[in-house]
Amino acid sequence: MALDLDARLDLYEIKRSFERVNELLDLATATADARFLRRARRALLPLPLIDRPAPVDAASVLPPWRARPARALAGKRVAVVATGGGGAAVATIGVARAFEEAGIEPALIVGCSGGAIWGAMWAAGMSASEMAEFSLSWRPEDYLDIQWLRLPRFALSALTGFTGIVAGEAVEQLVDERLRALPVGETPLPFESIVYNMDLGRVEYFGTTLTPDVTIGHLVRIAIALPVFIQAVPVHGHLYVDGGIVELWPAEPVLENDGFDRVFGLNFMLPAGFEPQDITGWGTSRMGILQASRQLQQGYHLEMARRAQRRLGERLTLIDPVAASELRGVRFYELFIDRSHWPRLIRQGYDAATAALEPFRRATRPRTRRTASATAGAG
Repeated sequence: MALDLDARLDLYEIKRSFERVNELLDLATATADARFLRRARRALLPLPLIDRPAPVDAASVLPPWRARPARALAGKRVAVVATGGGGAAVATIGVARAFEEAGIEPALIVGCSGGAIWGAMWAAGMSASEMAEFSLSWRPEDYLDIQWLRLPRFALSALTGFTGIVAGEAVEQLVDERLRALPVGETPLPFESIVYNMDLGRVEYFGTTLTPDVTIGHLVRIAIALPVFIQAVPVHGHLYVDGGIVELWPAEPVLENDGFDRVFGLNFMLPAGFEPQDITGWGTSRMGILQASRQLQQGYHLEMARRAQRRLGERLTLIDPVAASELRGVRFYELFIDRSHWPRLIRQGYDAATAALEPFRRATRPRTRRTASATAGAG
C-alpha cells in the first residue's frame, strides 16, 4: 500500500495525470466528430474498392517558381532548426521552396519528429517540388504499418518483445526506396537529428558527423518512433525513439557552433514566437485547472526553446507556419494520417518563409566616407 501511495504522489505521475485528463477531453471531442472518425477509419482500416484516396495534384500545391534573392544572406552560413510537429511539419516543403527562390542553401539542417522527416529529405538533395510530389503520393498504408495481430499481447500486458503498436518499417522502406538507401554521411547538405537512447536514458544526435553509415530512411523511422505507439528503432546495439520527447526544438548543434551567421527556426508545434499563452486568472475560472495543465504540459519544451532563443539572440529568425492549436490532442495524429491537410500546410510554410525572408532581400550597402578633399571640392 505504501509503495502504491508513493507512486501516486510521484511528481511526474501527477503531471502525467493532468496530461491524461486533457488527452481524454481531446479524445472525447474528436470522437464526437463523425468526420474525424471516418477519416481515421479510412486511414487505419481502408476498405478495398471503397476507400480510394483522392488524387492530389502536387504541381498545383506550390506557386510558380520565381527568383527572390536574399542578397543580405549571400555568402553567409545559414542553419535551419525545425521543431517536431508530426504531419504539420510537411510545411517544411514550402519553406524549402522559399529558400530556393531566395538562393539560400543551408549549411546545416537540424530537426526532430516531423521536422526531421522533411528536413532529412531536404538535406538529401530533394527539391521542394520533388518533396511535394513524393509526400503527396503516399497512402496511409505506405507509412503506417500497424501490428494488429500483436495488439492482444499489448492488451493482456504480456509486453515481452513489444515496443510499439506501429512497426515503422514501412516509412523506412518508403524513404530508402526513393533515396536509394542514401547514408546520411553522403547527403549534399549536413543533417542532424535529435534522438533518445531508451536503453541508456540519454539524448544523442545522429547525422552526418556521428552516424554517417545510417540511412536517411532509418533516421526518418526513428523520427516517428514514439514510446508504446511506434516501435523503438535499433541502432548500433541500442533502441532509440524520437528525441523530440525530450527537446522539441533541438538547437544544440547550432549553439555549439559559432560559425553560423543566421539561424532560421521552424516552429510547427510551440506557440508562435515561443511566447506562452497568458492564462492569468485560471485559479478562479471555470475549468481553469485544465488550462494550467496544458501550460504545464508544454512548459518544459517551451522553456528549453526560449533559453536557446536567448542564446542565439539577433542571429535567430523564427518562422511560424502552423498555429500550435492545430496540433492539440488527437489533431496531432490526424494531421499525420490525413493527407488532405498537407497542400494547405505546404502553402502556409511557403508564405511564412517568404515573409520571413523579406528583410533580407536587399543587401545592406556600406556607407562611403567622404574624404576631406571631396568635401572641400563640394564647397
